[in-house]
Amino acid sequence: MKSVLIISVVTFFLIFGGLAILSSHLGGGSNVAQQLLDPVKTLDTELVLKGLDAERALIRREKEELVTLRQAVAVQEQVLNEGRRELSAMVREIEAKQRILGEGRERSAVRLAKMYESMKPAQAAPILSALEMDIILDIMARMKEREAARILANMDASLAARISTELSMEGAG
Repeated sequence: MKSVLIISVVTFFLIFGGLAILSSHLGGGSNVAQQLLDPVKTLDTELVLKGLDAERALIRREKEELVTLRQAVAVQEQVLNEGRRELSAMVREIEAKQRILGEGRERSAVRLAKMYESMKPAQAAPILSALEMDIILDIMARMKEREAARILANMDASLAARISTELSMEGAG
């Protein structure tokens, strides 16, 4: 008998609750149905609101973290851009100094070539032989062929051969 009574009560609440929900969705509904569902609504609403509050708090924290990260990235970008500007300025300065150095070296090599051309080959050969190979090559490359040949003829044969080889490779490159 108890089970029949329990089943009847449960069935009554299910039917009556279903009708109450249906009528509330359709815009109408009796006050009795609303009163029966209020504890359920209040409980569900409180849970939903707590969940929404937790989500809002999480979103707020993540938003603050994103703002902080964006600010850090912006600062890093400024530092990088400043570093690039400084680096570009240094590169331009180095290139300008290299150009000046190259022009100075060119003028010096031309001046020395004229100077050695004006000397007697027997006097110029030992002096040139004492210089570093790259300097000898710079000077000899700017001399007239006839004068360079006379100086080479007065040098040690192995050094003259190395100079000739290097000059021929410069001409090929």
